[in-house]
Amino acid sequence: MTPNLMRLFWDSVNQAHPSQIMRLDDEGLMSWLVDQVLQRSSLDHSQQSDLSNYISDRLPLIRDIATQG
Repeated sequence: MTPNLMRLFWDSVNQAHPSQIMRLDDEGLMSWLVDQVLQRSSLDHSQQSDLSNYISDRLPLIRDIATQG
């Protein structure tokens, strides 16, 4: 993943309302976060796959950030 894509992703996480993150199951959260990034940047299939894998590996961290917010 490019640094720009990582910034877009983490910016999306930080802008999300914690209740939005917590009410979604893992699959729904991954999909929602990918959609948030896609609204701000066009990604090819490979980039979308990389982003999904990146999110999947960090779901506990994302949820922890939401509960701390």
